[in-house]
Amino acid sequence: MDLVFLVFERQKYRSIVANQFEFDVARFSENFHNLLTLVDVINALTDKTKQSTFSDKFILQSSVLLGINNQFNQDDTEQSNTSFNTIADWQLIHFMNNHPLIDISFVQFINDLPAESVSNPIYYKLYSSLSDIPAISIRIRAKVLYPFNLLLENLVSMIDCSLLPRQSVLIDKILAGRIYMLYPMKFRLFNETSANTEIMSSVDVPTINFDPVQANSTSPHGQYTMFHQAYKQLHSLVHELSRSKYDRLWLAQYLGMYSIDQDGPYHDSISCTCDDICSTRLPLFILCPNGRTNSGLKS
Repeated sequence: MDLVFLVFERQKYRSIVANQFEFDVARFSENFHNLLTLVDVINALTDKTKQSTFSDKFILQSSVLLGINNQFNQDDTEQSNTSFNTIADWQLIHFMNNHPLIDISFVQFINDLPAESVSNPIYYKLYSSLSDIPAISIRIRAKVLYPFNLLLENLVSMIDCSLLPRQSVLIDKILAGRIYMLYPMKFRLFNETSANTEIMSSVDVPTINFDPVQANSTSPHGQYTMFHQAYKQLHSLVHELSRSKYDRLWLAQYLGMYSIDQDGPYHDSISCTCDDICSTRLPLFILCPNGRTNSGLKS
């Protein structure tokens, strides 16, 4: 796919003269065309020179998606694009993620935004960069980001996110647009991935034997702690436990107790392992200056 993309890009900019190397673009799948549209949008969003423009296809798709009352054109996007930099985009993403209407109706969200041709520092008082941008430009930018997110969500199954940087030119370009992903889309993808990778564990919920007497004794490297006891018995099963359909990770059996209580010991074992992680008995973290002197609020 990288080779096809690179040749197509060269062809688009008329760098290839020989006709035998040209692609009949119309023969490619709709998903591939949408993938090229996605890359064009990311180029326009991330281009610091503001020379890249949003494709006519994307603007048409957005107009159909948003409805007749929320259409925008190339001039709108160019004017809005010049007002935004990386910080302003981050602030707009944060604003959209925290707006109560974003999960209910995007059209209602858009209609709730001010649309003046001047800035609205009162409405965007919590966002220093947005408070200096014309309100209509912010509205247009939001209209661009939402269809972009839907386009990316529909194409994510074609993207191999396991590739390392510089292993794929196409994937690198697409991953550059991650900062423009909205929380609702991230949550949907996370939930879908969790459901698709959920496995039926090859073993039952494991029983972990805890020795509370040993856990209270001193050890030089924390090997007697509840955390270490759990780690020794669970680390070989972590690839199954992390994707298991069960709510409980383990059943806790305290040595000296002759029955397994699925509530008391289980919850107590979690509390004890968490206490171990945050204690000096288990040297996992380095205390900050306030922690070393036991002063201040963030110790």
